[in-house]
Amino acid sequence: MTVEQIIILVLAVLLAFAVVAVIVLLAALRKKQTGGRAEDVKIIDGVRYSRSDAVSENGEVRATHRVGDFVLARGEEKTAEKNGELLPGTYTVLATSDGTAAFKLRLGGLVREYKHGDTVVLGDGESICAVSCSVILR
Repeated sequence: MTVEQIIILVLAVLLAFAVVAVIVLLAALRKKQTGGRAEDVKIIDGVRYSRSDAVSENGEVRATHRVGDFVLARGEEKTAEKNGELLPGTYTVLATSDGTAAFKLRLGGLVREYKHGDTVVLGDGESICAVSCSVILR
């Protein structure tokens, strides 16, 4: 091999590595822009659902967990605080169980039935507890 052929071969290998690096960087950038979420989503009444999971076999609508949601486990009481884990504000409550159209929450010491997609307002220092099933606060 001549020196020119060796230089061309080295440049070709470096170019191949550069192309692979660009592809990896573009994939990482795209994942960062979408937050790693699936592109296949559907919005029903302002609530975000995965199209593949949006409707179960029996026709019930199911919610999917996304970044920024607060999952409230059954029997776990949380207090909304300005600098706390759960912030005061308005939340949409979603049942995590399949086929659960209504569920009970203890809000401010009182137990009440809520439906999938209802809105609750948590004030600073107010407690919330999922009584009948786990709930997503969105």
